[in-house]
Amino acid sequence: MRFVKVIVLCLGIGLTAQDTFAHDATGKDTLGRITPTYLLVDTAADLPIDTVVKMFAEGKFQPVNREIINLPIKDSVVWLAFRRPLTDQARQYLSPGSESTIWRATLYTLDTVGQYQPYFHFDHLRSDTRPDGLPFRTVAIPLPDKLNDDLLLLRLAARRHRNYILKTGDLSTMSHYQLHKDTIPLIFIGFMLCIFIYNVFLFLSTRDIVFLPYLLYLLFVTYAVPFHNGYVLFSEEWMWQGNPFYTVWTGIGYLTGAIFAILYLDLKNTAPRFRVWIILLTFILVVIVPLLDVSRWFHVGIMAKIVSTTSLVFNLSLWFSGLYVWIKGRIEHAHYYVLGWLFAIAGMVLFILSTNGIIPYTDFVEQSFFYGFAIEAVLFAFALGDRMNVLKKEKRALEVEYLDYTKEQNWLLAQQSFMNSHLLRAPLSRILGLLNLLKFTHSKEESDLYIEHIERSTVEMDGIAKKMSVMLEKEGYMNQYETEFNEVRKSIYEGNEEEQGDGSQQHNES
Repeated sequence: MRFVKVIVLCLGIGLTAQDTFAHDATGKDTLGRITPTYLLVDTAADLPIDTVVKMFAEGKFQPVNREIINLPIKDSVVWLAFRRPLTDQARQYLSPGSESTIWRATLYTLDTVGQYQPYFHFDHLRSDTRPDGLPFRTVAIPLPDKLNDDLLLLRLAARRHRNYILKTGDLSTMSHYQLHKDTIPLIFIGFMLCIFIYNVFLFLSTRDIVFLPYLLYLLFVTYAVPFHNGYVLFSEEWMWQGNPFYTVWTGIGYLTGAIFAILYLDLKNTAPRFRVWIILLTFILVVIVPLLDVSRWFHVGIMAKIVSTTSLVFNLSLWFSGLYVWIKGRIEHAHYYVLGWLFAIAGMVLFILSTNGIIPYTDFVEQSFFYGFAIEAVLFAFALGDRMNVLKKEKRALEVEYLDYTKEQNWLLAQQSFMNSHLLRAPLSRILGLLNLLKFTHSKEESDLYIEHIERSTVEMDGIAKKMSVMLEKEGYMNQYETEFNEVRKSIYEGNEEEQGDGSQQHNES
């Protein structure tokens, strides 16, 4: 049912996109931003609300005047304190960020007796905690209707690098904002599915095994890239960071990417050392990392550094292997592969730098994952198409070579046939005729004459046989088919012995 909703959104997003952008361009329905904000990191993730209120009163919250609040993965729980924007508009909603960076959120407000109580709770694994009337994938928290200046406390939990941007607006504004943010992921998903279907047809027509890992890789990227960017098509608890199965299913991307690189670049023959190195990194990411994750020997923050570092080395290795093969000129169509991975890595690097607060977090950087992998998919499709053209050229060249080889074989066969039927047969026939005449000679002089002619014909036949042998050796057939010649020689000798044995037996019987 969820996929049906996604398909409907994909169809409808084109109709709503222009209206969404129009609202942004005209200045209508613009979102408000909450500043200043106060931040408290709950490293143990166990602070009760009363303690948090007390810590705020004691000034232990840090003021945050910047628009983007960046947090590393080790800070799994944070508290934000802010005041509700005073407005007489309809009910306001708060959007802290995307679903991939907000797993659980709880908003606390003052009750009638001055105590902080949970007002709204969001859980990314529970669809019933999503507000009604908003798009399919939305993290939006309704704010209290009452107009006052009370302090609001927001508890946010997630296990990954996060960028929080607090924006507010009414239902219409928030819906337009979320649809606008969903535009790029939906276009990306639709685009990748088109690329997938196109390559399925190519695989069915070519039966080239290199398409199999590429098709699996396309499906993985189609889901994983939106997943890590906050647009989650479907989710279960085992799919998220901090759960051992997260490193298992993400290993599909490393495995299919490695197999595709090894097959497409023919690393077994073009770069065997790169092949061994990539297999080693793949084993680490697909086997060792999940085992470490299951063991719980390392904190989730340390595991994230291990995974991200190994992943970066893995992706760079895939790129450098393609670059090496391209520079060495061992694969003509390697340039599309190199360019494709270059865009994918650039998108990943921009995303990682922004989520770690190293570079400014902008709309372009936020969507860099989508841009990089979409361009990669196009270039990989070009790469496979170019590979097909190269294979066709090689096939034509082999056909021409085989045709020339066949002509040479036919010419050689014609030579052998002529030598057997004419040149070799002539002296053999003379020898047979002279032997018959030799039986009826009446003088020594006549016998010597016949023997002299037999010797001449024998020398002539021996010379022709030697020419045939030299011709076969010159063409390399004596070495190439030595085993077959020995078998033929053996069968001939055995046949002669059997014929001689049968003849002797018949002579004895007679």
